[in-house]
Amino acid sequence: MLLLDIDHSLLFDEAAMKKIAVPTLLVERVGEEKRFMTMRTHLRLKRLVEKNGLIPFTSRTFEAFRQLELFQIDAKPKWAILESGRILLKDGKPDKRYENWLRQHDEEASLETVLRYLEEVEQLSWTVYPSEAWAERIRRPHQTIRREEDEAKMLDDVFKQMKF
Repeated sequence: MLLLDIDHSLLFDEAAMKKIAVPTLLVERVGEEKRFMTMRTHLRLKRLVEKNGLIPFTSRTFEAFRQLELFQIDAKPKWAILESGRILLKDGKPDKRYENWLRQHDEEASLETVLRYLEEVEQLSWTVYPSEAWAERIRRPHQTIRREEDEAKMLDDVFKQMKF
């Protein structure tokens, strides 16, 4: 399973997308602000989600996450980590078991605690791909994503590693 920072590695603003020479897709519009990704990346993410191979993580709120059509219409992930680990979604809804687990273990919600919960309780294992913005905050082994002109190349490499 792939744990992927979506905001700092896959989504681009309009100015950045004008510089990219590959087909792009509008995936979010909030007021005047628009966010894009390449069409190739969109297809690869859909494929990963369909195979239950992706856990998106973000600092976004639940409401802001719902603005991303990719994860609401095109490819709904089984799991998503929001608000930097404060909210864990399972099948699009806040996971009550995670909330109870936090209370029972007297833990504060964070990315590290949600990862531990998923490993211990849900028996999930993954490769962590944080963006440069998150790399310093993650204590476990990971491979940092650096923005590329076509981030789909990075996902192609991930597919090969995960044998999709």
